[in-house]
Amino acid sequence: MEIPRVSHRFAQVGDVRVFYREAGPSDAPVLLLLHGFPSASHQFRRLIDALGTRFRLIAPDYPGFGHTEVPDGFTYTFERLTDVVEGFVDAIGLDRFVLYTFDFGGPVGLRLAMRRPAAVAGLVVQNANAYEEGLSDLARGMIANRPGVAGAEERVREILVLPVTRDQYEGGTGDPALVAPDGWTLDQHFLDLPGRKEAQVALALDYHTNVAQYPVWQQWLAEHRPPALIVWGRNDPFFPEAGAHAYLRDLPDAELHVLDTGHFALEECLPQIAPLLADFVDRTWAPRTLRIAVIGATGNLGGAVSREALDRAHRVTALGSADVDVTDAASVKDAVAGHDAVVVAVKGPDHLVPRAVAAVLAALPAAGVGRLVFLGGGGSLLAPSGERFVDSPRFPQVYRETALDQAAALDLLRTAQTPVDWSYVSPPPVHLVPGDKTGRYRAQARDTPLTDDAGESRVTVGDYAAAVIDAVEQGSFVRQRFTVGY
Repeated sequence: MEIPRVSHRFAQVGDVRVFYREAGPSDAPVLLLLHGFPSASHQFRRLIDALGTRFRLIAPDYPGFGHTEVPDGFTYTFERLTDVVEGFVDAIGLDRFVLYTFDFGGPVGLRLAMRRPAAVAGLVVQNANAYEEGLSDLARGMIANRPGVAGAEERVREILVLPVTRDQYEGGTGDPALVAPDGWTLDQHFLDLPGRKEAQVALALDYHTNVAQYPVWQQWLAEHRPPALIVWGRNDPFFPEAGAHAYLRDLPDAELHVLDTGHFALEECLPQIAPLLADFVDRTWAPRTLRIAVIGATGNLGGAVSREALDRAHRVTALGSADVDVTDAASVKDAVAGHDAVVVAVKGPDHLVPRAVAAVLAALPAAGVGRLVFLGGGGSLLAPSGERFVDSPRFPQVYRETALDQAAALDLLRTAQTPVDWSYVSPPPVHLVPGDKTGRYRAQARDTPLTDDAGESRVTVGDYAAAVIDAVEQGSFVRQRFTVGY
């Protein structure tokens, strides 16, 4: 009989001391377990016992929950919780994980996923809502409590008491005898500690910011299509069953299981959920090895993409001008036949880029290749004025011809009647800078640059290449232009 050895540790994230539980082999697939309200990492104790010899399970406590320690004056918002969880991921060296989201773990986890898309090997959603139809009247009433609303704080405090805490566990269950009292008892202990109710009030009054993010998260899900397992207690009084089915609009390939239980589905249905979770991790952790042809692999960006693909254990055919005439469909067909995907990174005189698009679109169906990612330019992105950057008199003249060719290539892709699942990726219009992969980039389908808090659009070559291979692996941004930035 194998029983996991569970460690209980702290990680320092700035001035926050994050408590977490960890079990499993250091080289095993990683499950990052994000808890809900009003609980903490202890809600995953039985799951850790069930799977902790097979996988590496890591469960942190958020600020304001469990054993995590915060300084006086900590600001409790969902953005700040995500900041701390992101810092925690860095502090313990996690660069890839299956993300388990429950309740509050939904808004924290989806914010984290948008910041670290390459880190998310798979997404597990358990009663973690991201859709309007997944909000009950009870939930909507709580979300209406926000700063400045008369009586809002008092209404939140009314739910921070033992009868309500207990009902969150037992409500909607088929057999309350299967729900241990330890969970709600420990939750209430933490809720009654000095300062904890104030933390929960602040988060409750901030919850409306999550609902405002629903369209953004839905767009991210639809564009990135992470492998997903959705497990839902149908009798949840906060997040009804419709919220589970809504995910299928954006994740049509997700695996969905609706169980006859309540909000804390793991309490009653661990015997059903644990095998589903184990099977999901086994299927999603090791990505399929792809055969990728990179046309233009001798160039700076094509070379970076080739190296990133090789680092992920894909089979790469690096093609230069000596190997293929990218403007000749027959040459392209012969060079890429037998591959799963083609990445094109070319530029040159005599309108080489749009001629290459025409040849590649003609060649790929004949070669039996259905996936294309074309590395385009940032000059065709739109400035705040609405004009393309390439059309501005301030655009560097030395790059104008190439930028116009790349814009023409995008127009050809958008108007082509083709079975090829193409994507066109634009770097920032100016700041595609030398540098290694950090894994902290964002990628989004849009015609304007992605900017940071300072309004600057930039990304390293390493992160740009990683976003390209993400799109190849995930089949994301099909028939769309996307861009990358911090």
